[in-house]
Formats: sequence, C-alpha cells, structure tokens
Amino acid sequence: MSAIDGLRLVGPPGSNRVMTGELSRLVRRALGGFRLSEPRKAGTGALVYPFDRDLALVAASYCRTASRVLWDLYESWAERLEPLHDELVADVAADARGWLWDGASFSIRPRNLGDFPAAALQLVGAVKNAIIEGARSRGLEVRIDLDRPDVLLAVRRHDQALTVSVDLGGRSLHQRGYRAESGEAPLRENLAAVLVMLARHDARRELLLDPVAGSGTIAIEAALMGRAEPLWSGGRAPAALDLPAFTGLAPREQPLFGDTEPLVIANEIDTPTVAAARGNAQAAGAGAWVQTLHGDFRDLSRARVDKIAASAGRAGQGGLILGNPPYGARLRQGDPVPLYRDLGHWCRQFVGWRAAFLVANRDFPDAFGGRPRIVKPLRNGNQPSVFYLYDL
Repeated sequence: MSAIDGLRLVGPPGSNRVMTGELSRLVRRALGGFRLSEPRKAGTGALVYPFDRDLALVAASYCRTASRVLWDLYESWAERLEPLHDELVADVAADARGWLWDGASFSIRPRNLGDFPAAALQLVGAVKNAIIEGARSRGLEVRIDLDRPDVLLAVRRHDQALTVSVDLGGRSLHQRGYRAESGEAPLRENLAAVLVMLARHDARRELLLDPVAGSGTIAIEAALMGRAEPLWSGGRAPAALDLPAFTGLAPREQPLFGDTEPLVIANEIDTPTVAAARGNAQAAGAGAWVQTLHGDFRDLSRARVDKIAASAGRAGQGGLILGNPPYGARLRQGDPVPLYRDLGHWCRQFVGWRAAFLVANRDFPDAFGGRPRIVKPLRNGNQPSVFYLYDL
C-alpha cells in the first residue's frame, strides 16, 4: 500500500463534465486566483484532483452535482489480505496528515469490492484492524463506531486498486435535509443538479420552469445552484471541519453568488404534492426564488409565465423548461405517450427557449417531436434514463 493525496468527487455515472464545470465555477468565486488542476477521470462518475484543504472545503460545502467528496489517503494493489493489512499498518503509522486523532471513532463504508479475492467482511475487517494497529503505534487509541463515527472511511476497488478515503461530507451529499416530503419516485437532489448543469441554466439571465415539478427538487436545486448556496445549514457542517487537518478554516456559510436572484416556477397538478413542494422550498431556504403553481401544465400559458416574469422585473428574458416527466408507476392513467405528446405541443409556445427532460421511456422523443440537440444516457437510481435537450 502507498500513501496518496487526492481529492475525489463522486457523482452519478456520466457526470464528469458537469462536476468539472460546477467545481470550476465555485472555485473561481470562492478562491480567487486558485489554479485548479485538470482532474484525473476515474470512470464516468468520478474525478480526482490533487488534494488541497481549501479546495476540499469548497467542494464539500457547495458542490451540488457530487454525491461524495472524498480525501484519498491510501492505495494498494495487493491481492491478499495479509500484505494489504501489513502495508496499511505501516502507512497509517507513518501518516501525520491530521485525519485521525487520539480518541477518534471511525467506521468503514465499503463499495465495489466484488472482485477482491476475499469476502467483503474479511476485507473490511483487515482494513479496520490495520488502522487501529497503525494508529496505536503512533500513540493514538481509536475505535469503531458504526452509528455515529467521527470519521467515515470509504473503501473501494477500481481498476484492481483498493483505495481508502475519508468522506469529507460525512454522508452522501444528496441528503440535503430539506425534503421532508416527496412524491412517487423522487429524483435525487444531486441528479437534479446534474440536469440543471447539463441544460446550462444561467440564473442571472433566464427563468427556469418545471411543468411537472413533483415535490420541487429540480426547482429548488436550480435556485440554490444559481446562487451557489451552501449545502449545509441549520447548524450542520461538513465532517471535514472536525478533522485536525482542517483546523483554522471557517465554515463556508454564505452563498458565493449572493447577488444572483433566480426566478424559478414549479408547476404541479397533484394537490398534496404541491403542498410538499412549497414546504420543501421553504425548508431549503429557496422560497424567495421558487414560485409554486397548482394546476395542469396544459393550462399554463406563455402569457401567464410572462406576467410572472414581468412582476419579478425579468420581462423579456429567455427561459429553460426542465423536468422529469412521469412514467410507469408514476403515471396512474397508464400510457404516457399522450402526456408526452401534449408536453411537446405545450412547450412550443415558448419560442426561443430551451426544453430539457430526463425520461425513462423510449417512446418519449417520437411523442414529444422535434430533434433534440443533446441525447445523453443517465441513470435515475437503478432506472436507465435519457436526458434530452431541445431548442424551441
């Protein structure tokens, strides 16, 4: 095993480009003249940068497209438990980077270990014992705590290498904490942020309209991303700030683009879900920028949208329609094709706008009509889906 020093961003498959774009935008505003290196791609949903604690705190505090922000510590190409254990003991014993301290507790989150020639429980046990022994040789007594660890470690295999990393968020970053209620098959928050980035929404110059908003996740993420609001609120902070390596750094608690005033319209037909969307927007701190409408999108006219824009001082601006239309179990009346056909017809009243949708139904493009400018496969949880972007 060998000590490494990388900052790893993990997102949905196919999200490398948007994670790169989002982090670049955040760093330019948060760190001024900081020179962001070109990342190494580790698959289609992971980027690795040289570790820097200021960069790491910005990523763990603001990056909405990532699901995890990790500090890569050790890497091993060993194929047996004994040499893996011995290498890791030696590396931890020699490591003074400040990710562990006397009395600290830790737990291990294993991922993608299936090709290691030992059972996952045995591998996790070897890593656990090696960390305890290596820390003890430095005079540090550390312990396992499965429920509330001080340090969450990620252990994963990729390209035959085993990597041990600290999870700088302390949990998945898609768990924002604002979604008290959700509709059927809710979209993960970080995937919603990926859609906003793929559609290239500019919150300063254009409206965003979700005609099938559900519990409001896309609308909320668009508003908060436009302002680069921090992920953590209500007294919470990323786990990175508990590490000795981050001593002296203050929490990132202010929006990076606080001068941006997004205008987002979330339209939903289901009455209980509309109430949930409004509550979620308030809980997320996005209530000032998200207007929630109750009704069928077919009845929402361009004139009404223009009136909302004018009342907000945004008359004449362009716009983006972005949504995740229902399909399968989410569509109580069965066949979604008529809905997709109506959606395409409705969108074309917004001449000069763009329209983008994440859909898990192969009939969508023919029913919607027109030729998409972008067709990108994505996964919505375990559901294969496709992102379509149209010029209207």
